[in-house]
Amino acid sequence: MTTSPDHPDPGAAAPEQPGERPLQRPVPVGALPPDGVLLALSTVASREQAEPIARALIEERLAACVSLVPGCLSVYRWQGEVEQADEVLLLIKTTRNRYAALEKRLLELHPYELPELVALAPDRMLRAYAGWVIGETRQRFVRREGPAS
Repeated sequence: MTTSPDHPDPGAAAPEQPGERPLQRPVPVGALPPDGVLLALSTVASREQAEPIARALIEERLAACVSLVPGCLSVYRWQGEVEQADEVLLLIKTTRNRYAALEKRLLELHPYELPELVALAPDRMLRAYAGWVIGETRQRFVRREGPAS
């Protein structure tokens, strides 16, 4: 990035004036925006189970995109036994505001007794992509026409 007097480096300390201390760079407070993007992970046994779940989450605006990743081998302990299964991984792009509704709906749709659902907050992403995810998961309200005059 090029800097000039008209476009200084935003991370640089301000020039010192006699008797003044240099300004320090702000420290992030760790606050996350209320509508921040989340990447939620879940697995199902097959593509035939994954597709209707993905479509429902998209149609209901609980996710902007669900990527289906076949060929996931899961090894886990279930009811005291070590198991393994071929599964399809669902990468669900959603937001913090829609997570609770997504969780509720996934529990209704999912065939497993105890579905996997893990949500991660990405550290970085393209700003335009984040805007798209947020926009596509916002609830749409239908405007009702009033009585004709």
